[in-house]
Amino acid sequence: MTNLINIIIEPGKVFTHIKEKDDWWIPFILIVVVALLVTWISTPVIARITAQKLAEMGIDRELPKGLGLLRYIIIPVGTLISWFLISVIFWMISNGFGGDWNFIKALDLYAYSSVVGVIKSIITVIILLIRGPQNIISIRDLSVDTGLTLFFKPESTRLYVLASGIDIFQIWIYVLLAFGISELAGTSRKKASIVAIITFIITLAFKVLLTREGSF
Repeated sequence: MTNLINIIIEPGKVFTHIKEKDDWWIPFILIVVVALLVTWISTPVIARITAQKLAEMGIDRELPKGLGLLRYIIIPVGTLISWFLISVIFWMISNGFGGDWNFIKALDLYAYSSVVGVIKSIITVIILLIRGPQNIISIRDLSVDTGLTLFFKPESTRLYVLASGIDIFQIWIYVLLAFGISELAGTSRKKASIVAIITFIITLAFKVLLTREGSF
């Protein structure tokens, strides 16, 4: 459990731990629990905002009751799928750059690196509680600006996703990936950094492409 803290303050110890043991499920549980907590707190706000938007469109009906439950199911499943896909991407690219390690080690690395995102989730909950749910008027208000959206807020949904994706916590995660890839795959720091940057660009591009314009 100390590795969940060490990845933030002493990541080198975590890289050594990953060499010896595969336990990606530990950070997975932490991140899913935190995400479920954030969802539980924000669900009433999301339901209210969605109902208001439907009313503005002339649609007067309640949201399906199963929709709330679906959110809680999507979180662990979606997290696991995205972790596997991202880990496959940088594992394959790193091996193409001369790395020598197995996929599970890549998954371990991404899982522990993702713990950094918990800090942003905690900040989000605190700010949401300080603002008060009644003062949240849009879906965008539910997120904390720690990326380029701190300086400007594009009207386009896709541009907003792009700007918000260039985020201090995401950069932190990918810096950890770069150091971890170098340590675990045996590549140079330069090659590991290139792998991390390519992976970051690919994942951000997918987020933008999968975003429906005007979805929030």
